[in-house]
Amino acid sequence: METFEEVLARWSDADADGDAEALAPLLTDGFRGDGPAGRVLGKAGWPGRVPAGAFRWTRLQVTPSVGVATGTRDGVACTVVGECREGRWRIVNVQRGS
Repeated sequence: METFEEVLARWSDADADGDAEALAPLLTDGFRGDGPAGRVLGKAGWPGRVPAGAFRWTRLQVTPSVGVATGTRDGVACTVVGECREGRWRIVNVQRGS
């Protein structure tokens, strides 16, 4: 079983590269990406946007079912939330400041 940290690293690489094929299985069906100025993208729209720089976390909190990583992306505050269901970690939310 992959850890939250491993899925987070895979997500960060795929997201920075704009790799929609690699991103799809890492996001939950209900995924929500909240960006600056209130822009919100779901699972279908997230991989199609212009890729951003890699996410670098500075704080990580993980329980058996929820993981929260806070850090920066392109010098802006960013939070990534993951969940573990049936032994599988996936990303449920990304919040990026302005």
